[in-house]
Amino acid sequence: MGMFDTIQFATPMKCPVCGEGCTSTQTKEFDRVLAVYRVGSVISGGAVRSGIIKGTAWCEGCRKAKRDSEWEIYLIIWHSVLAGVEDDLAKAEARLASVDRLDLIGWLDEAQRDSEEWRHRYWQLFNDITKWRVHLARKDEPEPAGEGAEKRRALRRLLDLPDEILNAPDPLAALIAANEYPRQ
Repeated sequence: MGMFDTIQFATPMKCPVCGEGCTSTQTKEFDRVLAVYRVGSVISGGAVRSGIIKGTAWCEGCRKAKRDSEWEIYLIIWHSVLAGVEDDLAKAEARLASVDRLDLIGWLDEAQRDSEEWRHRYWQLFNDITKWRVHLARKDEPEPAGEGAEKRRALRRLLDLPDEILNAPDPLAALIAANEYPRQ
């Protein structure tokens, strides 16, 4: 079987057999590095690519029902950017001919927003794990006493993790669940 890359469709493609929406397919047309591509992704590899690549999509519903449903799709590549996926060659050719700089700007904007979201999620998880480590280190410390003790306790509560995480049977699992994507 080997390694492959995944192409995620912008909108589900309908299976010609059962009509179920297919959201992705796999391909060995690129570098086979287990990358996930969607419209606007830069295709990895050394050479600049432009054109239409014939591929195949499969329906998960038909596979489970043991029906054969495999159909041709066309990957539209514009200057090494995945510009679209179509199930009709004429539509793929029209899409390739219509790609312009505004498309590129839109894809760049989306990539930057995705990057910022991932960076935010990383730092949120990092901060929560740091709070968990500090909480564990403070467990053996005595409670603040003396002048200003109530303020120090209030500050600790403010900087600590929520009680539903701290009081969970497995606080680390609760912390990870709180940072799952997409957030529930």
